[in-house]
Amino acid sequence: MKEFVKKFESFIKFELPLETANITAQFSKTQLQSEAETPGWSTAATRQKLISSYWFTNVIGHFSVILGITATIIFLSTASFEKRYMLSIITAGLLCFIVMYFFLYRPYFGSVYLPRLETVKETYERKEFENLEKCRKGQLSNQALCLVFYVLDKTSGINAAQPNDQFAGILAKLYGVDRGSLKTNLELILGSSGKRANLTDRRRTEIMNRFSEAKNFLGELKFNNGIQVLETIELKFV
Repeated sequence: MKEFVKKFESFIKFELPLETANITAQFSKTQLQSEAETPGWSTAATRQKLISSYWFTNVIGHFSVILGITATIIFLSTASFEKRYMLSIITAGLLCFIVMYFFLYRPYFGSVYLPRLETVKETYERKEFENLEKCRKGQLSNQALCLVFYVLDKTSGINAAQPNDQFAGILAKLYGVDRGSLKTNLELILGSSGKRANLTDRRRTEIMNRFSEAKNFLGELKFNNGIQVLETIELKFV
């Protein structure tokens, strides 16, 4: 009961729509639901949706409750309710709304709600970016992915790996990464020795690190035959 009274008091004072926790919950819920319904839904679109909700749900809902409570009190305290009372209530309600718009709803929107909404939006975007970065760090690099597939291709006897656009497109479907990057790495691994001969020391060091990355992955699988194939390719870069 106390919790209900507290929430009702917060609603009457128009504090609930302005609470950061409430805005955060609404933003996350709206963003997730909209993404499920519309792929590619942006956080800017969610921001606009919450702004509309502020005016057409929070403001209208708050004023309607205030007006409804006032009208109910007048109705109960009046022995005979006449139509002219209704006209007076509507007129007074319109005047009250104008006053509350300029002295409550509009100032709170500009100085409290909108800044908090912007903060919630930026925090949500930052967390999404951090989660994406964690996924990227946990994933093998594009070159290591090519090396691992080449090893699997050779040890399985498929022998389909080719340094061209068509095969790069096939790997792109499998790994979900850029086709151009995959083709470049395939050309480096499977192409002519001329490209490998012109590598700078820094680039060669980076490539050897990718070999170590792929070797560690194959080691986790305890795929010794695959490691031997990988070491044979590695000799081309020494």
